[in-house]
Amino acid sequence: MMPQKESTVGEATRTGGSVTLRITSPEGRVRGVELTDGPITIGRTAPDHAPDVALEPDPQRWVGRLHCTLDLSDGGWTVTDNASVNGTLLRSLDGRTDRLVGSRRLRHGDALLILGDMSPDGEPLYWELTLLDPHTTQAAPFESPSAAPRRGPCLRYDWVAARAYRSDEDGESPVSGLRPQGHQLLRYMVGRSSAGAAVACGHEELVTALWGPREEWPPGRAYNRADLAGVVRAVRRAIEADPSAPGILETITGIGYRLNVTDPGEGS
Repeated sequence: MMPQKESTVGEATRTGGSVTLRITSPEGRVRGVELTDGPITIGRTAPDHAPDVALEPDPQRWVGRLHCTLDLSDGGWTVTDNASVNGTLLRSLDGRTDRLVGSRRLRHGDALLILGDMSPDGEPLYWELTLLDPHTTQAAPFESPSAAPRRGPCLRYDWVAARAYRSDEDGESPVSGLRPQGHQLLRYMVGRSSAGAAVACGHEELVTALWGPREEWPPGRAYNRADLAGVVRAVRRAIEADPSAPGILETITGIGYRLNVTDPGEGS
């Protein structure tokens, strides 16, 4: 279902009882979309695909084609992350930010944060989508799965700050030197982990996560295991104590890679 009206931010804040999604780009441009009925898809435009709310431009494909969905149920709006590569963050009206897992009920003032770019020094730049719905008053629930710490080196990913941390017997230390594709690889794999369990992903799955489906590849360009291995090598140089003997991002011969994590990466 397409939203019926797009307006400027000034109009969006004067709609009275209507529900509006205020969208702020990573560069600070603001627009408003009036929400009338769901579901409403949020993502990026691709061949033969146009979401109801397009977050563009997005030349690096940080935003998923069908990144998340808004649904109207029982008079309120809920948001669901559609297994997006880079995930969706939810910043509640009280200022708490955590990674969206499954579906969550939204209230007036809650904001969705979707990674749109990274600065040259690795700072995350987000799309910010704020729900302006004066009829909702209940706070969105907060769930934080717990997990027993893994013995041996592993990785913690802070989704809010887009920072990775190495954990081992000597404690936790920040990871430096990750390039944007390295972040994409880790965010995808951490996002597939359940309650801090190690996660394994196949070669083709990771190629798609990094470069998109084949129909979106540039003409004459193909990506394969060799391209993926190049990204993995760069990540290992940043996160492993000894990249030649990886203990965090491990190879599963003939299948793909396994990432050992400490928690589901919700940030602190």
